[in-house]
Amino acid sequence: MPRSTTPLLLLALAACGASDAGDDGGASSTGAAPETGTSDMSEGTGSSGQASDDTGAPTTGAPTTSGAATTDDATTADSDTTGGPVLPLDGPCELGPASPTRLAVITNDFMDPASVHVLDLATRELAVDIAPAPMDPALAWGQGKLVVIGRFGFDSLDVLDGETWAPLMSLAVKVDGVADANPQALTFAADGRAYLSLFASATVPIYDLALPAKDSQVGALDLSDFADRDGSPEPGVSFVCGGTLFVGVQRLVNFAPVDISALVAVDLASGAPIDLDAGAAGPQALPLLGPWPKQVRRDPTDPDGHTVLVLTSGLERVDLVHGTSSWAVTPETLAMVGVDGYDVQAFEVAADGASAWILATDGDFPQSAVFRVALAGEGPASKLLADLHSGGALIERAGDELWLGDADPAQPRLRVLDLESDPPAEQDFVAAPGAPYLFLALP
Repeated sequence: MPRSTTPLLLLALAACGASDAGDDGGASSTGAAPETGTSDMSEGTGSSGQASDDTGAPTTGAPTTSGAATTDDATTADSDTTGGPVLPLDGPCELGPASPTRLAVITNDFMDPASVHVLDLATRELAVDIAPAPMDPALAWGQGKLVVIGRFGFDSLDVLDGETWAPLMSLAVKVDGVADANPQALTFAADGRAYLSLFASATVPIYDLALPAKDSQVGALDLSDFADRDGSPEPGVSFVCGGTLFVGVQRLVNFAPVDISALVAVDLASGAPIDLDAGAAGPQALPLLGPWPKQVRRDPTDPDGHTVLVLTSGLERVDLVHGTSSWAVTPETLAMVGVDGYDVQAFEVAADGASAWILATDGDFPQSAVFRVALAGEGPASKLLADLHSGGALIERAGDELWLGDADPAQPRLRVLDLESDPPAEQDFVAAPGAPYLFLALP
């Protein structure tokens, strides 16, 4: 379910796409019970969603799928790659700089004006107030530009020069017939264009930010084949792999899932969605096991860069080429340490891909903690760091350092752990000029 600017609206209103931007890539609910099996293309979601009642909730409980290999416990089967590729990709997935040198930080306490700052990771000097931010913001990076996205109620893009932070242009995001488009994620592709997902619309505007503002929207993609009866598939996170754009969709009516969340693949050369199961009725996307894809990162264990880790109600390992998803960390594993699907906020993955760190609500919001989980084998989650105040994507790894945002009202700060020590040792923090709200790693 979308996240908003207050704990009450956290469960009801503005969708927040946890951003995960790369050198050429842009940013990066719950409700339906996650399946405990490995999904394949035969259970894809398309224009024909599951029947729902007047509230939008499924009439038969768990999503109806066909051909999915399921189990009765929290352990999923390995991805079945014996059937051959269903989606050959012509390039690796772009999901964040391999070696970030800077960290964009938004501070936002919903009382004082929100603001953007940039931390130099080498010197730990914080350039404060480089730009204002709306109250419901997101960030994206690409083509040497930092973009501040105004989401629910703002519908704006403010483009900054990535070196001087000088403002380059401001764009109003508008779609005919949509009162509040609610932009979520802006993804830059190798074609030099940027693709914007809109929570309230099946339209994906395409921008060329090298053009003057009045000419910057150069086209649009159409995801209406994947919409439910409200006309929108509720797009959120997005990323590119070569010439293919992937957009995470939730498929909600009145904020209740009508079936399953999925990744829609779009061929950027033609602008057309890719049907991932021609044998099924209607266009098919890549189904996910859990609801609400919040954040996506590359799986370091895949040298081709075609496998991603997706944060839903747990952590899913998605083989994009073969169209399969399996649990890397099950919801049941997180439940053992008191974390459910509403609690997970963001994650980061170790360089070797053997483990990950999940930032999640721990107790009463905004009390949070960081949990370490194994990805290469079974094992319980363990609490690495407690007593954080967090409500969003405030975790990034830069080399052997793990950066965390702490909105503790007594001392808002950027905290850092040395991953070369075991357990990781906390180093001196960097004081923040306000409550940290959002991170984005920059090259």
